[in-house]
Amino acid sequence: MAKIYLVAGHGGSDPGACGYGRKEKDDVLRLTLDVGAALSKLGHSIRYNRTSDVDTDYYGYINDCNNFGADICLSIHRNSFNGSASGYESCIYANTGRTKILADALNAGMAAIGFENRGSKIRPDLAVLNSTTMDALLAEVGFIDNPADNALFANRYNDIVKCIANGILKALGLSQTAGNTTPSKPAEPNKTPVKKDLGQVNCYYQVFTDRWWPRVKNYEDWAGEGDGVPIRYLGICVDKGSIRARAHTLNSGWLPAITFGKSYNINDLENGVIGDGSPIDAIELYYITPDGYKYKKAVYCVSSLEGDEFYPVQYDDEVSDTMDGYAGAMDIPVDKFKAWIE
Repeated sequence: MAKIYLVAGHGGSDPGACGYGRKEKDDVLRLTLDVGAALSKLGHSIRYNRTSDVDTDYYGYINDCNNFGADICLSIHRNSFNGSASGYESCIYANTGRTKILADALNAGMAAIGFENRGSKIRPDLAVLNSTTMDALLAEVGFIDNPADNALFANRYNDIVKCIANGILKALGLSQTAGNTTPSKPAEPNKTPVKKDLGQVNCYYQVFTDRWWPRVKNYEDWAGEGDGVPIRYLGICVDKGSIRARAHTLNSGWLPAITFGKSYNINDLENGVIGDGSPIDAIELYYITPDGYKYKKAVYCVSSLEGDEFYPVQYDDEVSDTMDGYAGAMDIPVDKFKAWIE
């Protein structure tokens, strides 16, 4: 009997990647539980980082995995990149031992299912790979913002479960007989995901410098005092869906993210707004599209104390030649802010 630790990425207030009404945290939880069920039926001991939609304690589950004495650890995720990439990839610490066997099996198996084979990526920066004491792999099962990958995930779901379970068994040198499983949920119908139009989504926000400034809607105006006076708190909400926000401050660095729906609360400086009272120098937003609707993004920008002009706009937490994943410049406080959804 093998000891296998399975990690469902993200969870709770962290939806992970989103696209076409899907959330990474939901897709990977379902897949993780079904892989575990397939292996458990063969008599193997399975332990999970989570079995429901709860926040993930990253170093907590790594300690749990090490204490469990797992023979192998697999972390399951889905990828995203502005809808312009596709395929399966294995993230590994080193291309050796059981890790190499598992990576090679999953890369080939997912390619046979229909995913583009993006191969194995060496990622020594990932905690699940560099802090576990056993062979470990992080699997990116297709791009959630790519409709073709989503169709494969839906239509070949049972084959994906078998591929992962049998890959783990192969890496452990065990008989590959996983496959006669009962999914935790019925397989999704063979059809392209429905994408309804959400329509106009309004974003409302206001900031605190030495006082709370008037609330602003979308890009009708900007929030703040300007003139080099730093923003210290930000309240933000949307009238449809929800928005995840976090601030980087001069005192504390990145603060924990908070997700807001149709309201924020300027009277609750702990959970009702973002900030810690010291100058904010960077802001990160991510718009969470309701299930079943076309994917929308938060668009936002700031100006800093060193100039009157706004920096280029930032989309969600995307990274590119013109976007750093957040709005602002580290160590230079922000004095103006504006945001909208598109």
